[in-house]
Amino acid sequence: MNQVTCECGFEARAGAEGQVVDEVLTHVRTDHPDLVGQVTPDVVRGWIELVPD
Repeated sequence: MNQVTCECGFEARAGAEGQVVDEVLTHVRTDHPDLVGQVTPDVVRGWIELVPD
């Protein structure tokens, strides 16, 4: 399972890496608009942790 946990407590989990990336980018746009443009899909991929299901 792919997972990203934001400092604000938001957590995105999915089996597919692309789904987690999309969820995090949506979260950034809505909750952290000051980071839009800085948080790219490649940045998010670097944040992904593999965790057990």
